[in-house]
Amino acid sequence: MPIVMTVSTESVNDVMGLVSMHGRSVLVAMIEPVTDELKFLYVAMPNPALETVACEKDSELISSLFQRAELNGLVTFRSKYWESSTVTHPIPAFSGAPVAQGYAQRFGN
Repeated sequence: MPIVMTVSTESVNDVMGLVSMHGRSVLVAMIEPVTDELKFLYVAMPNPALETVACEKDSELISSLFQRAELNGLVTFRSKYWESSTVTHPIPAFSGAPVAQGYAQRFGN
């Protein structure tokens, strides 16, 4: 699956222009500037079966789409480059389990 890397200050429409070049579903990756956390959005292909919503404004930042997806789960939106709407949802970040001692290590072996 293609991954489009972006920065939080890019416009949604600019990022979706890059997504459109792949012609299939894409992961959009962004490093959150405050927490330095890597975040992912799954962006599906535009689909005429979905309700057509208003286009994102050119001033709308990709970071706000990430925030909406984190708050709502599944978000329907449309880029100015698309006739149809699409959906996006966040991909949870992997957080490894803390390192724990094995059973034998608890007894000094």
